[in-house]
Amino acid sequence: MAEFIPKQQTKALVVPYFDEVTSEGGWRGMSTGKSIETLKSEVTQALARLGGVVAGFVLGTRVPIDGNEPDREGFQIHYAIEGEKGKMVPGRLDICALPVRQKSRRARAGSLERQKEASLKMGLFMARDALTGLWFLQVLSPGFAPLMPWMLVGSGKKARTITQLWSESPVMKRLLPPADSEFEKDENTVDGEFKDVD
Repeated sequence: MAEFIPKQQTKALVVPYFDEVTSEGGWRGMSTGKSIETLKSEVTQALARLGGVVAGFVLGTRVPIDGNEPDREGFQIHYAIEGEKGKMVPGRLDICALPVRQKSRRARAGSLERQKEASLKMGLFMARDALTGLWFLQVLSPGFAPLMPWMLVGSGKKARTITQLWSESPVMKRLLPPADSEFEKDENTVDGEFKDVD
């Protein structure tokens, strides 16, 4: 059987501004009439469907370390899943809204604060949809643990999600070859392309 070897992403993800996204680009919830509290409730229900018990939402701001991208408001969603012998294992899902420009096309129609709120609502709206998608994937892929990437290891300020540990660890980074390396070809390596089909 041939081995699938994924390529690693070599550059930072480009995050669009709130006023740049459209439904044609796959974005949803830009103009939802639902309140933030209603959307939090829907995210809570979607997490519960996956086995998570939400402890709370913390509003905050993600400030990039390198300063190459704008600050983004968002929520930390604290939850737990029941582990072995009924022990509750904590998790944390960070949802960052898209950044809002100080002067944008959409900001002209309303205040900057309303645009920030609309971006936060869209973030919660899409997080709910993504969690619903994870439920379907859990049904279709037996053994899939959808909340595992956000489970916490450690406690207090040193707590890290499993995803953070993976991305920060030199050991874990060595598990996959660099994207620009050439693989030695053998019977277990296959090159391939993906394309959309109807």
